[in-house]
Amino acid sequence: MTPWEIFKLGGPVMWLLLMTSVVAVGIILDRCTTFYRWRQRSEVVLEALEPLVRERSWDAAAAWCRVRQGPFSNLAAVYLQHIHEPREVREDLLRREGLVIIGCLDRRLRRLAMLAQISTLLGLLGTFHVLITRFAAGQLGSTSGLASSSVWECFLTTLYGLLIAIPCSLVYQLLEERIDGVSRELEILVSRLDEWRRCAEQSPPGRGGWG
Repeated sequence: MTPWEIFKLGGPVMWLLLMTSVVAVGIILDRCTTFYRWRQRSEVVLEALEPLVRERSWDAAAAWCRVRQGPFSNLAAVYLQHIHEPREVREDLLRREGLVIIGCLDRRLRRLAMLAQISTLLGLLGTFHVLITRFAAGQLGSTSGLASSSVWECFLTTLYGLLIAIPCSLVYQLLEERIDGVSRELEILVSRLDEWRRCAEQSPPGRGGWG
């Protein structure tokens, strides 16, 4: 039996499942590409900026951030560009930039959770549709009919629905966990920059905030 013949046995719901799978693959590829392009370790950014901030080399620190694209360097660049602004103004700008960063990573991601639920429900819908159709046609009207080889056709849509739902749910959970981690690391980055800035301002000029 060819894949096309198996596909037709699932009934019209299989077309809905096919469209769901295409949309899911598109979202997964889009999100994975975004996360790959925006991959950045907060430890690297912190290690590079600490000596510059402690030495009050604001321009050098900002220049370092500008040539590196990533969630942490972008947020640090906003901090350094407005380092002489009042604290309230700087925090407002940082909050807005943080929301932009998280929004870029989180865009369309929740649709994966929705597609996981929809594909499961569509699979069940297809199973009941085929069962009702077979009962109406008298193909499953007896015990021997239920035990016949045609019964497996009734569960094709449930199988395909789960095959779509499981990867969608897995990718969604993994990327959501990563976004939570990025959010926490962004807060840590701002806290570190505040700490180093205070140390630099409290230290005499020329000592770089270390003594």
